[in-house]
Amino acid sequence: MKILVICQDYPSDKNKYAMSYVHSRNKIYQSMGEDVAVLSFNTSSKYEFENIAVLPESLVNFDEYDYILSHAPNIKNHYRLLKRMNGKKIIFFFHGHEVLRGYKDYPKPYKWIRYSLFNQILSEIYQIFKFKILRKWLTGIFCKKNTIGMVFVSEWMKDKFVKNMGFKPEKYAKVVIIPNAVNEAFITESYVQSSTVVADCITIRPFDESKYAVDLVIELAKANPKKTFHIYGKGEYFKHNICPENVEVFNKFIAQKDIPALLNQYKFAVMPTRFDSQGVMMCEMATFGIPLITSDFSVCIEMLKNFKNVNYLDLNNFSTNIDGLKFGNKTNKTDFNPYKLVRKELDFFNEL
Repeated sequence: MKILVICQDYPSDKNKYAMSYVHSRNKIYQSMGEDVAVLSFNTSSKYEFENIAVLPESLVNFDEYDYILSHAPNIKNHYRLLKRMNGKKIIFFFHGHEVLRGYKDYPKPYKWIRYSLFNQILSEIYQIFKFKILRKWLTGIFCKKNTIGMVFVSEWMKDKFVKNMGFKPEKYAKVVIIPNAVNEAFITESYVQSSTVVADCITIRPFDESKYAVDLVIELAKANPKKTFHIYGKGEYFKHNICPENVEVFNKFIAQKDIPALLNQYKFAVMPTRFDSQGVMMCEMATFGIPLITSDFSVCIEMLKNFKNVNYLDLNNFSTNIDGLKFGNKTNKTDFNPYKLVRKELDFFNEL
């Protein structure tokens, strides 16, 4: 099949991480014999990235393609472009912000990055406008002219869609839940604790987004003073908060390919979340096999229900003594296997 993938941005030699979860899918489509090209709204000229052709909108002939995949559709570009389509098979991938309602859905930000009342009002006006446009688009003539599929990365994400959009997607499209796959390194490699453990617990998180809950990691560290914690990431959290003596902070980005070897140097991974559509890095660590501590947020339980190496702590009482936690040692390399999940996507396309 000939597949056109449209997205706001795409990896390049200058920025290898832009929507990389889309690129990882495309590479597997290609390895399975499918013909894949990308329309990126952020490029003005054609280029190639790891054998995937990336095109500006001006160079795309839509008649050449059997399927159009729209990742994280926005009203600025995706809506403007796709509303002109007629008789196409179009699959929407909903990853998060495009169906979430800004300040009303996301947890309250940390004090030092609170947004002004004006910005909140402006955001709310935009959200009302966004959902009105999307609702009209996804329930109107557009769906009647085309064959529509919708892919949600979790049941939680689909529930948010229904709440914010005000309709059930099955009424207008064929719908499936398929989570994002993990990086292949977490499938081919497995956790083996190093003989030289550098600390008990590792956390890899952006520091300043409250949904990633670095403050809960600090609470856990305070409740377990005999345990040592290493926290990797970037942000200003520790400029505004006191770091306990048993916590060491590494203000740096860790490349995905380097994470497996790093995890082997620790006894546990601590990856809480207050809000997430899937929690891909959490899923990668669980798949790798390291004992994982996360929060009892509904997505975490939904994604990791088949993993024995995971413990869930109460979001509202995260400061728990972790000495008594029990972890199974059976690894699960199936749930987030990229080839299995991409095969499921391709089968879904063929059902349209």
